[in-house]
Amino acid sequence: MHESIYITLANKVASMIENDVYKAGDKLPSLRSLHKENGISVGTVLQAFNHLIDKGLINAREKSGYFVSYRSKRKLPLPQTNPVTLSAKTVHIDQLIQKLRKDGAGKHFVSFANALPDHRLLPFNSIKRAIQNASRDLSGSYLAMEERKGNLKLREEIAKRSFMWSGSLQASDIIITNGATEAVILGLKAVTKEGDTVLVQDPCYYGIMQCLEYLNLKVITIPCHSETGINITDLEDACSKFAVKACVLVANFNNPNGTCLSSEKKQQLAEFANKMEIPIIEDDLYGDIFFKGTRPDTIKTYDKNGWVLYCNSFSKSLAPGLRIGWCATDRFVYEVARLKSMHNGPTCSFTQKSLCELLSFGVYDRHLKKFRIELNKNLVRTTNLIEQYFPEGTKISSPIGGLVIWVELPGYINTVQLQDAAFKLGISYAPGELFSAKGDYQNYLRISYCKLWDANTENALKKLGLLFQSAGDKTA
Repeated sequence: MHESIYITLANKVASMIENDVYKAGDKLPSLRSLHKENGISVGTVLQAFNHLIDKGLINAREKSGYFVSYRSKRKLPLPQTNPVTLSAKTVHIDQLIQKLRKDGAGKHFVSFANALPDHRLLPFNSIKRAIQNASRDLSGSYLAMEERKGNLKLREEIAKRSFMWSGSLQASDIIITNGATEAVILGLKAVTKEGDTVLVQDPCYYGIMQCLEYLNLKVITIPCHSETGINITDLEDACSKFAVKACVLVANFNNPNGTCLSSEKKQQLAEFANKMEIPIIEDDLYGDIFFKGTRPDTIKTYDKNGWVLYCNSFSKSLAPGLRIGWCATDRFVYEVARLKSMHNGPTCSFTQKSLCELLSFGVYDRHLKKFRIELNKNLVRTTNLIEQYFPEGTKISSPIGGLVIWVELPGYINTVQLQDAAFKLGISYAPGELFSAKGDYQNYLRISYCKLWDANTENALKKLGLLFQSAGDKTA
């Protein structure tokens, strides 16, 4: 897809800011000078600058011009990746998850533990109207049960959206589920049996490991670098040494480290699955939440023989409470649909109809444009505060999408042990150990940036950084 001229200019200026050509407080060239130098209209330059303002990178000062508003105090390296240690393990993650302290009392409590969008960032009025319109259906069809695959019109709308990631789904390929977790569980049930071994990336979202624990499956992990993602050679090596029955992978904005795989790697993964006939269950929960360029493609984009089971949801991007997820499972579609009907029957008809309206009338796409802008601003602000207030030696991921940042603290800090101290300050976070099948990442944490930004959120990050610094002082 051809990139707009103003986006090209905005990306060029953003790159110069990131590379310290323009520093915090520096004045940018005037609209008129950029118009002359680049041979583009003043209006296009203005559009580019407004785009950078939306991203939180620059600000306008009346009668003075445009200035850089953000520049890191120090450039922090990416978190380290654990070395390859191939061994199949039984998953025991649920007890640790139950200890996670997410929400406390009081209006000043700030949770960085939940990777769920703040309801104040969601299109509340549009969602309310869609729910009201669904309830006004005089036929009462919303009271009936849908077929086991789900509402046909909703599946048609979802199928149309696959065009955005160069897919070509049909409504018959799609099964509506109760969130993405159910989609992953159904996919795993369709291709594995109790005691089988499943491959995941490390670090891995604890919800995926909960699914493996629930199904009594063993897990083998391969490293996922914060910038480049998994290594295809590691995948091939693991599958040659173990009887891997399926892989569960997040190709776009992995939770927690934000990795987005290249199109080349996605294609290689699809080719590997088809060649070896090892199913890949792709969780693309964050694919719509991107901050640069266009919507990234998927492993499913390159799937030719139906060995990629694609899972997604609207819980992270539109309405968590509606609990609408879905999967496209090709050669396994009959088995997944059968399991869905046995698991809990069709997903709620009323919420499916409400969501269908939000998609078909363009509400979702309009919301995404605003949502991405606010999240990207939050990402910039959060990164800046971590760089300023967290201890020397901190490392952070650099996501270009999703809802979370992965933070590596100095090795003497244990984030599980500091949870209670943070909670007393009115703050919660997700300790890194939650994202490891082996109990690693004890000095890591995941911080979400999907709250409506305010002074309370900003102060909480500062307090958290000072807490980690004080932990270092005590060990010195």
